[in-house]
Amino acid sequence: MKKIISLMLILMASSLWGSEKMTLNESLEMAYKNNYEYQNVKIDRDNTDLQVREGYKSAAPKLDYRGGYTLTDDDNQMSIIGDPKSDQRINHELGITQPIYNGGTVITGIEIAKISQELMTYKLAKSKSQLKLEVIDAYLKVIAQAEIIKVYKTSLEEVKAAFDQAERKYELDLISKSDYLPLKTQVISTGTNLVEAQNQGEIYMIEFKNIIGMPIDQNVKLEELEFKKYDLDLIDVNEDTNYAILNNKDSRISQLNTDIVEKQEKVSRADLLPQINARLAYNAEDRHLNDSMDDWYWTAGVEINWRLFDFGKTLDAYTRSKNETRKAANIERKTLDDLEVNIRTNYIDLVKLNGTTEAKEAELEASEENYDLQKRKYNEGIISITDYLIYETKLNDTKLSLIKTKLDYYFAYEKYLEDLK
Repeated sequence: MKKIISLMLILMASSLWGSEKMTLNESLEMAYKNNYEYQNVKIDRDNTDLQVREGYKSAAPKLDYRGGYTLTDDDNQMSIIGDPKSDQRINHELGITQPIYNGGTVITGIEIAKISQELMTYKLAKSKSQLKLEVIDAYLKVIAQAEIIKVYKTSLEEVKAAFDQAERKYELDLISKSDYLPLKTQVISTGTNLVEAQNQGEIYMIEFKNIIGMPIDQNVKLEELEFKKYDLDLIDVNEDTNYAILNNKDSRISQLNTDIVEKQEKVSRADLLPQINARLAYNAEDRHLNDSMDDWYWTAGVEINWRLFDFGKTLDAYTRSKNETRKAANIERKTLDDLEVNIRTNYIDLVKLNGTTEAKEAELEASEENYDLQKRKYNEGIISITDYLIYETKLNDTKLSLIKTKLDYYFAYEKYLEDLK
């Protein structure tokens, strides 16, 4: 038994997270800098900037070179090089092509790129918001687990003192062995809970470090947060809901996605229309592989490409694109409906947790007073060890429940605020 108690005391005395301190804001800044998923979204945002530039450049003239080698024969058969009947040619053309009309593909492409650019700005904001909530959740779990460890540590000290007292009484034949054995069991059980809580704390810390991009072997201690009551009377859920429907990240993302699909429908329709380009070229032709090149000459004209018949394939693609537009509109409406439900649900949860926190705090105060009273009764021999352990266990359960409620309350408030942005 003494070995078990010594082990528990060693575990309690050990430092779980080291001496370096970190605040929640510092954790968030590190996560924004190191989190891989968030960095990838930033890269996607940068790529949309390049897409806008690509869109503008697709409307600019293009310089290209065209060349080729041909070999023909008077008898319509391939001849070896050097046959006097063969005709060999090398063609050269250096030209500039300027799009004149393409059914609005270029202009629409630029518009899509600009919308995508704005879309990625909102997606980046959403990714940052999600990362913020992940960091807060991980941060809260670590500091809450530290509080849970304190509860078990205090409980172990209490039951250990009660056990030592009962053991001395047993040695003086004041109580029977069966009277103090439950305390021995409680000491072992509480010590086991303490070890499990410490192990869970290590796991939460590893998960926290992974999220913010901190090396696993780097020691850090998180600053405690001030859990305060929020004035929910300042919240107008109807006004917040109306604002979020117009400005929330998910709302804007769904609207911009619909805009992109509508523009893509125009691009699909452009495949049904002719493509007209102006071309200016500088040409030359080398016959029979002579050492000298024929004179270069200029050509200018207009190219028209129009797919007149493809068994309705292009028309089917356009119809499918129109269906995608209808689908995007449905998704947008569902997103707005879900957004309103989520905000109102978050508000209800926040109000509930606000009341639950007050109730738990009052319950804890009553449990502490009751435990102190029952502890004095136990020390005076008025109540049994079993009765004492009932009140001690209830006090611990109340403390643990309040810790969880405060964690949920803090996170629910942060989530409500983030959903409005």
